[in-house]
Amino acid sequence: MQRTEFLAVFARHRGAAVVIVGPGIASREVFALAHTEATLYQMEMAYATPLCLGLALAKEDSRAIAIEGDGSILAGLGVLTTIGRYQPPNLTLIILDNGLYSTIESRAHPAIESATAAGTDLADVARACGIQRVVTVWTVAEADEALQRAVREPGPWVIVAKVPHIPPESDPRAATPPDLFENSLSFARAVYARAEAAD
Repeated sequence: MQRTEFLAVFARHRGAAVVIVGPGIASREVFALAHTEATLYQMEMAYATPLCLGLALAKEDSRAIAIEGDGSILAGLGVLTTIGRYQPPNLTLIILDNGLYSTIESRAHPAIESATAAGTDLADVARACGIQRVVTVWTVAEADEALQRAVREPGPWVIVAKVPHIPPESDPRAATPPDLFENSLSFARAVYARAEAAD
């Protein structure tokens, strides 16, 4: 299953969820496939999940979805213990696991292996932190089933999507549409408007 294939399935199931995407190419792909104003792109490594966790805890009637790479979640692995402790039912964490730190790779600086390429199983780590709804998906069919469940059933959910590495055609650090500043403003407005409407 390619990363874009997984994200196309995600686009069909995201609904009205607030979504925060970590750094790298996945931000561009989510923008192309599933953009809404309630999506924040290119969040720095290790921050997408903690921000979604905060939103999920603050607004329990709104679903929050974080999308990170394996390198990004490894950089802030402790957030899994907090998710396990507080068990927010409206939180889903999606980990795109290609076994590499590939966000800043270039021809001059190839991606290097992450801990998942050396045996770390992020699904097992999540379970050990007390998260019960954890699934690893390898195929489009498995992704479709897992995402359908994650939007229907209480969480927290952790979905580890095993995807192959595809070297970028251009610099993955290049700006992703929309403009980062404008994106942060529109995201804040969308989240605030939802909070106002619910009160």
